[in-house]
Amino acid sequence: MPLFDVYIAVDFSGSKDTGRQKASIAVAETQRGTTPDIMKDRFNRFEVVLFLLQRLFHHNSEGKRVLCGFDFSYSFPQGFWHTLTGQPEIWSSVTCGLVDGIVNLPPVTEKPEPNAREWAGLANKKLVYSLGTGKGPFWGPGFAQSTDPKFPFSKVDFNEYRLTEKRGSGFKPIFKIGGSGTVGLQSLCGMPYLFQIQTTCVQQKVPLHCWPFDGWEPEGSAHCLVEWYPALYNKGQKSHEQDALACVNWAMDMDDQDKLHAYFVPDLSDDEKAQAITEGWVLGIL
Repeated sequence: MPLFDVYIAVDFSGSKDTGRQKASIAVAETQRGTTPDIMKDRFNRFEVVLFLLQRLFHHNSEGKRVLCGFDFSYSFPQGFWHTLTGQPEIWSSVTCGLVDGIVNLPPVTEKPEPNAREWAGLANKKLVYSLGTGKGPFWGPGFAQSTDPKFPFSKVDFNEYRLTEKRGSGFKPIFKIGGSGTVGLQSLCGMPYLFQIQTTCVQQKVPLHCWPFDGWEPEGSAHCLVEWYPALYNKGQKSHEQDALACVNWAMDMDDQDKLHAYFVPDLSDDEKAQAITEGWVLGIL
């Protein structure tokens, strides 16, 4: 029996301009026996998160189980958050800290203007001051370090890449802000929304399993929020629409073949599992 009835993927955007967000954000939704629904040029970041919640609530009311997610990093490499803030690295606390602000860092917000890039700059300054490294980990166009600064990771307790990114190929580090193929900015913009999705589902009594942070095996009838990486599934034409479509088609195909469950339990040691529950994992990497 398939694990899920409905599959939804959001190809997100890190652009500060709402017009560019609408030109970049795409949503694909599919279920058995129907033609996939692909939507583009409709949503800014706030609107697409609201739309995803609406779809979750709709399918939940019909007794259908949903697998859904976004194409950005759901957390930082292990050790980064504690080094930056001194706080424990519990995923819900990390996302909450981005929403509310923490330890001389403001909330990551959209209004009056999106400030994720500025937040990364402040994080750099904070780490330079506390670690005495001379430079921070975030880099890219508009930063003092416009190219990879070769941050001295030997002096700190975090790496450039998450474990899932080391296990896969072609990933860009979350610390690269801006530029082709990067996810740093959209990850910083997106992670606060994950907290809001989780909180709203709790308030509305809609069961949601945030994988793998809530455990490796989604149980019962809970919907499941996962991290997509479209390059794993899209081997054809590259576009926002095709990337989103490839995510849902791959997941439904694996589910129909009884192979999807294996991707929820990747081959990891106990220490690696503990690290991944801090950092997150990409569905499709074993």
